[in-house]
Amino acid sequence: METEDYQNSFEVVSLALSIKDEEDRDWQLSEIVQWLLQNDDWQKAHGIAQLISASYEKSEALQLIADKMAEVGHLERALFVFSEAEHHSESENLADWQQAELLHKIAKSLQKNNAIFRAEDVWKKAIVIAQKGETLENLQDSLDCSSVLAEIAADFASNEKIKKAFEIAQSIKNIGKKERAVNKISEYSEQIKKVA
Repeated sequence: METEDYQNSFEVVSLALSIKDEEDRDWQLSEIVQWLLQNDDWQKAHGIAQLISASYEKSEALQLIADKMAEVGHLERALFVFSEAEHHSESENLADWQQAELLHKIAKSLQKNNAIFRAEDVWKKAIVIAQKGETLENLQDSLDCSSVLAEIAADFASNEKIKKAFEIAQSIKNIGKKERAVNKISEYSEQIKKVA
């Protein structure tokens, strides 16, 4: 969407809210939130995010808003918004892999903003949820949970937390995803050794 399309934000939000299809409405509201954040208006973005009904999109929007708030120096307020995002990420209407994926994104943002202990707690939740999801009968959900665990392990490795990364990777149920994750972590480990 172009800048001139958003000159009258009240009209744009009203128009988005008039969309009957909930998924399309939430997508449009998410787009407005992202545009507002690009234009450094995190306060309006936070208000618009409250209008999003779907938990996944709302959690994702709140995580982006908290990130922006922390970036501009409002870390204490951002922590409350990260908590809101975390709450919406654990909605019962989301699949386990979606919950784990959102929690992983929130944890990465918390770490980036030096809220290390909070990030570790959120990662623990993400890992537990993804591991539980791997045991589901639905093969696709199980595979998606394995993918989230592999992504978490890779991020830990890229942050030089090799031991923890290997622990996570070794716990992955899907053999192919486990092997790829372990290989990727081994590559990170070798790169770290070369630099050291």
